[in-house]
Amino acid sequence: MSKYIIGVTAYYHDSSACLFKDNQLVFACEEEKFTGIKHDSSFPNSVINYIFKKYNLSKSDIECVCYYEDPKLRLKRSKSYFKSLKNVMKVWYNLKKISDKIHYTPHHISHMTYSYLSSNFDNALIVSIDGVGETSTVSIGKGENGIVTQLKTIEYPNSFGLFYSAMTAFLGFKPNEGEYKVMGLASYGNPSIYRRQMMKLLNYWSGELTTNMKYFTWDRSKNMMFNEKLEKLLKLENRLPNDEITQEHMDLASAVQEAYEIALFQLLKESKKLYNCENLCLGGGCAYNGTANGKIVSEGLFKHLWIPLAPSDAGSSIGSCLDYLKSPQIGRMSTNPFLGPEFTNEEILQVLRKSDISYKEYSRNKMLGVVSKHLKDGLVVGWFQGRIEFGARALGNRSILADPTLPGMKDKINKVIKRREGFRPFAPMVIFNKQSTYFESSEYIPYMNQVVKVKPEYMDKLLAVTHVDGTARVQSVLPYNPIYDLLLEFEKESGYPVLLNTSFNVKDKTMVLTPQDAMNTFFDTDIDVLVMNNIVVYKNN
Repeated sequence: MSKYIIGVTAYYHDSSACLFKDNQLVFACEEEKFTGIKHDSSFPNSVINYIFKKYNLSKSDIECVCYYEDPKLRLKRSKSYFKSLKNVMKVWYNLKKISDKIHYTPHHISHMTYSYLSSNFDNALIVSIDGVGETSTVSIGKGENGIVTQLKTIEYPNSFGLFYSAMTAFLGFKPNEGEYKVMGLASYGNPSIYRRQMMKLLNYWSGELTTNMKYFTWDRSKNMMFNEKLEKLLKLENRLPNDEITQEHMDLASAVQEAYEIALFQLLKESKKLYNCENLCLGGGCAYNGTANGKIVSEGLFKHLWIPLAPSDAGSSIGSCLDYLKSPQIGRMSTNPFLGPEFTNEEILQVLRKSDISYKEYSRNKMLGVVSKHLKDGLVVGWFQGRIEFGARALGNRSILADPTLPGMKDKINKVIKRREGFRPFAPMVIFNKQSTYFESSEYIPYMNQVVKVKPEYMDKLLAVTHVDGTARVQSVLPYNPIYDLLLEFEKESGYPVLLNTSFNVKDKTMVLTPQDAMNTFFDTDIDVLVMNNIVVYKNN
């Protein structure tokens, strides 16, 4: 009889659920992909209901439900004990509906376990950094032969993640969502303009992290993360969401990113003294800071870096299950990112038959050739294949694809397809064994979480994926990824085993999940061609 374990994250952001069958991860998905609510924090009932239905499960089949943090520990930093106790009971009640046995994993242990056990390292330093988990904001540990041991924590309210989120809010973007906009904007600025002020806001020295709570209010306000003293320090009013982005905002973003990197790298250097190892596993929401991540190996801090598929809270549903299983005999978990729902050709055709549109069904090889020619001709392709990715990045099954060598392609996709800010860059996906030809990195980066330099001779050729500072957030592609074959075909057409890849959605919307979602986005944007499995869909005009 098979053994099933369900993992859950909920009630902060990026709620998710996953399923382990006989100690193997078989399914994982965020609630937002079902509800369409970005960073949905509600209990993941939609995902859990899907799991029970797809795998024909009942409560009696579930050995244990694993939760990504210990709700009781959160009581320690709560100002309202009874309100927090009510939240603890709400978590307990919802988990009890899944299984009578509940396993709680401390927040950062979930992050660290997932990060380490998804790597191929036997031994590694593990660092988890985010806004806050229960009472701590950073956890430093070691992984040895499949076992995670915590070595040190940094306690709330001092926080890398909350500093970056507060400055994200100051710059007029939404915290826990707009941080990647700050990273993109930073490349247009001069960090020296606000460097002195940043030194008063964030510092890491002699093992201590300090965020200056004279200027920040996340420890005493639910509505604001900073106060008017921050405006006085910066001599700049906080930007509102619809205000123009000025050079001052670009300079501030650049200084914020620089301050974060200086403090982070000092933390990593000192953490290495606790466990001297050249392998680093990085987890927590801050592990999405690809600009900083890309410098960790290139600047010699570590020889090897691993960041998991979903390093923020979503991935901790997996981490909690791994913590419950807690046995080096289990072996490494699969790092295949395609863990969510999929749809058959017949399900796709049912949607297409309801619409008066043109489509053609090809063999897979023929479809790849047709799509490669469309891409070489400058068409933008909506790419909908197999099981949806877990995590925040489109990795080849729910993507918008284009030729990265075409002038104007970046602006076109930002303006009339994604409908987002023009300063935001796009990522290249590249066949791994040819990655170092075009980019200054030979590291395997399957989940698009490190920003690296584009080689000078290709900056003016890979125009649409080279950021203003000459970098790119690269994705290494191996043959297990179904899009590998399309890259091979596109190389035959263009000479480049590289494609522009961005998630199949528009600004403020979640990644498309179903064929109907894909159709709606296709007709609501200037995407030229939609490919669902081996079916190629055209607009009638």
